Amino acid sequence: MATPRRYDSALAKRCLRYLISTPRLGILFPCDAQPQPGLVAYVDSDWANDPKDRKSTTGYVTYYNGAPISWVSALQSIVALSSTAAEYVALTDCCREIHYLRDLLEFFRRAELEPTPIFEDNQGAIDLSKNSIHHRRSKHIDVRYHWIRQSQRLGIVLARKVDTSANIADIFTKPVDGATFARHVAALMSYASPIELSAPGISVVGG
Repeated sequence: MATPRRYDSALAKRCLRYLISTPRLGILFPCDAQPQPGLVAYVDSDWANDPKDRKSTTGYVTYYNGAPISWVSALQSIVALSSTAAEYVALTDCCREIHYLRDLLEFFRRAELEPTPIFEDNQGAIDLSKNSIHHRRSKHIDVRYHWIRQSQRLGIVLARKVDTSANIADIFTKPVDGATFARHVAALMSYASPIELSAPGISVVGG
């Protein structure tokens, strides 16, 4: 940032205090032989939360075999006219990431054979992703964002409903209360003791 403000400095110091207080918090990649869920994604958006141009924020996280491997928190490139449209744009952005990750896994000979579930808490966005009949609700949305419909028809992804309280991607779109933050962090990362860090079959990234 070229011209940081006191507010920005306070936020940076808060981030550093958090990192210092959580040295053993990291991402665990289990290496056992148990059946694993493969690719799973959670997606969310916060509608028109940017005070400057009212753009929405997209947030998503993708898991592979129970560990997060890809995540995004970014402003959308368009101004969504409704919360459903913002969620639909976020859903499509996440779908594009899933395409890339599935291609990558196929390259490593770990191809996903089933549709990748994308958990979303907005039923309207899920309906739009499956049904092109909602013309009045979707005609203003850029054609490129309707790509998720084709992806579902081809069996590449499957949009599924999840309760807002269980949507892990919520933490990537807006500030949340302490209890919600702790719950989602627990779903994303784990605390590891020095003994656990040296245990066979466990690798840790983070801390």
